[in-house]
Amino acid sequence: MILKKLVYSEFEGQPNYWELTELALERINLLVGKNATGKTNTINRILWLANLLGGVQPFMFNSCNYRIELSDDNDTYVYTLRISLQKVVEEKLTINGEEKFSRSNNGEGKIFAERLGSMLDFQVPTNQLVAVARRDKIQHSYLDKLFEWAEGLRFYAFGSPLGKDSGFATTSIEQLVADPHDSNQVAALFAKGKQEYLDEFNNKILEYMKIIGYELTAVDVAPNPHIQLPIPNGTLNMIYVIENGREMPLFQPDISQGMFRALSLIIQLVYNTRKQLPTTILIDDIGEGLDFDRSTSLINLLSSVAETNEIQLIMSTNDRFVMNNVPLENWQVIQRDGGVCSVHNYANSKDKFEEFRYTGLSNFDLLTSDFLSEAR
Repeated sequence: MILKKLVYSEFEGQPNYWELTELALERINLLVGKNATGKTNTINRILWLANLLGGVQPFMFNSCNYRIELSDDNDTYVYTLRISLQKVVEEKLTINGEEKFSRSNNGEGKIFAERLGSMLDFQVPTNQLVAVARRDKIQHSYLDKLFEWAEGLRFYAFGSPLGKDSGFATTSIEQLVADPHDSNQVAALFAKGKQEYLDEFNNKILEYMKIIGYELTAVDVAPNPHIQLPIPNGTLNMIYVIENGREMPLFQPDISQGMFRALSLIIQLVYNTRKQLPTTILIDDIGEGLDFDRSTSLINLLSSVAETNEIQLIMSTNDRFVMNNVPLENWQVIQRDGGVCSVHNYANSKDKFEEFRYTGLSNFDLLTSDFLSEAR
């Protein structure tokens, strides 16, 4: 399933009120906007919801109000969630217009039981989600699609180290545990991928790195000779690369930040797609630290892989080079007025987007000008 629509708000009536009026998403999306308009907030709110529905968020939030629409080739899910002071105030799910469950602020509600063909009364704790607490493949198998979407979401902050300073100490790859949700565990994830998929895994990484402009003859993982851990035989395993024309391996700390971000993202992309894990990939600040050619090539690669594997790709950027090379049809332009963020895209502002094509200006000028100010 992919996320088609998101409406969100938090802290109504308070000074820190924030609202996203409606985000209507496609398969490939680029969130753009001036500084402090809400791009990262939007990415984070999608991530928060996935963590809640995936059962990995250890606590409820003080305030969040979601209304989302998820869909695949067969079904359209509309899920509503309101939380206040770490308690669920409202939660509801409809599938193709038919209510499957709803609950009130005391945890009581009704849920559709498939084997029985009728609605059942229930009560869950006020700090638990029905979508998580009532998962049941026999009576409520439809809840699995919510979980699968959440479990399949991957988030990468491209402006962060993405595991550059992290390695693993174990000498037994068979016993190595790597969480594919944690982008900092990229060295361990690479080791697992190499163990499971052998040369096929390495070759795909080298192929993708070449596509974006990095000529490597090898990528592997080994003890970093420059680092000794304060334990017996304490070596720290890290990723290294060998560049074309050089013989010496270059370990993680010595790889340029831009190259390592791209490498880390590609390793995790190859592993997750090979395992058929991701439903959605969120990338904040895509292209940060890369030059024009490489950032453009990386986005083209990500878009191609997402289309081929039926993955939804949601990226954000402030980079004019990135904006100028992503089609306007994929743009989500976020504009903020106080605490309220509205979104212009090809679906809701088609006439304005088409009119802009004839100005001869670059895509970036659509953002910096006031061209969209009267779009809605």
